[in-house]
Amino acid sequence: MAMLAMAIPILPGKKEKWQKEIIENFTVTNKAEADSLREEAGVHERTFLQETPNGDFVILTFEGDDPAAGWAHIMQNMPPEMSAVVAEIHGFDMDAPPPPLPTLVYNSKA
Repeated sequence: MAMLAMAIPILPGKKEKWQKEIIENFTVTNKAEADSLREEAGVHERTFLQETPNGDFVILTFEGDDPAAGWAHIMQNMPPEMSAVVAEIHGFDMDAPPPPLPTLVYNSKA
C-alpha cells in the first residue's frame, strides 16, 4: 500500500468557509457521496487542519495502491460547485494543470 501526503494552504480569512463548505459537506451533508468517491478512486483519505502563526493548512493523506491516480480521480470527478469553493478557499485555478505532487525525501523505514 502506498501513501501520498500534501499540504494545501487555506487563504487568509477562509478557514471558517473551509470548515463549513468543505468539512461539513464531507462529514455531514454529503458524507456518503464523499466516501463513495474515495472508494471509487481506490484511496483512504485523511484530512487534517494545521493551524500556524503564518497561516492555516490542510494536510491530506491518501493511501491505496496508486494514491496519485486516486487523487486525480477525485479532482476530475469533483462536482462543479465544490470546484468553485476549492478555488476560492485555496486559490487553485481548477482549469489549470495541477501543481506537481509532493516528493518523498525521507523515510525512516527504508
